[in-house]
This record gives sequence, structure tokens and C-alpha cells, in this order.
Amino acid sequence: MKQLLLTLTLSLFMATSAHAHGNISKLPDSVQVLQYRMLLYMDPGDAATRNKLAMALYRTGKIDEAKTELETILRENPSDFDAQDGMGIVLLKAGQPREALAHLEKARSLKKTDMLVHVHLAAVYEKLGQKDKAAAELARARKLATSPEMEQQITRELQLVTGS
Repeated sequence: MKQLLLTLTLSLFMATSAHAHGNISKLPDSVQVLQYRMLLYMDPGDAATRNKLAMALYRTGKIDEAKTELETILRENPSDFDAQDGMGIVLLKAGQPREALAHLEKARSLKKTDMLVHVHLAAVYEKLGQKDKAAAELARARKLATSPEMEQQITRELQLVTGS
């Protein structure tokens, strides 16, 4: 059993090193969840890995688990931009747009030039029926997009957070 665990751990590290900057996003989300959990087992205080785990859980529909991971980060560091932004989209998916808005506004205050936080805010405002604010946030996101790839990223992100 120990041999199997060691082999799995080493293979996961090799998978990480095979992708630049630990980019394992090409792996299925369910595999990412396993990898991030193993990394957190070795370093439970790694907020970046916990954020990545939360987003992989979000993408697999495990909203309550994603929320728990983000709460862990925010208890330690309420100014963690990624956790605030992540909590916003998790709460939106959970059907709590007002609570989502509070986290996304906090995220925006921490990093006004992040394109995706404006996309997330647009989705929340749309859900709240505030069409003018949604359009304004989407316009801000598009203004921050400096390439066609970033424009495509806006479209993909809107589909992810709105489910359409």
C-alpha cells in the first residue's frame, strides 16, 4: 500500500512538473481534485492550492465542498483575492446572488484590473435583475481584454458561471 501511495504521489508531481508553472488544467477536474487534495495533505496551509481545489470542486458541481475550502482560506486571510472571487461564483451557483455580490465587490476592491472579477460581477448583477450594472461590468471586462484570446475567455467564463 505504501508503495502504491508513493508511486501515485511521484506520478502526480511529475505531472505537475510536465506542465509549465504547475498548470494542470488540461487534466480532468476529477483528477485535479485528487491532485490538489494530495498536495494539501503535504502542505495544508497552501492557499493557492486550496483555491485551485475549490475551483476544481466548483467545476465538478461539488459546491458545498468548494465553499468549505474557500471559507478555510478566508478565515485566515479575508484579503485573499482568489478566495473572495471564488466564493462569489460559488455562492452565485448556490443560488445566493446577494451574498455572492458582497464577496465579488470585496474582490474587485482588492484587484480592480482583474478582467474576470468584472465578468463575475456582471453575472451576479444579471441574476439580480440589475441589467444596467451587468452591462457596465461586462463593458469593463471587455475594456480590460487586450487580445482576442481574452475576449474568448470572457465568453467561456460567462458560460461557466451562468450555465448557459
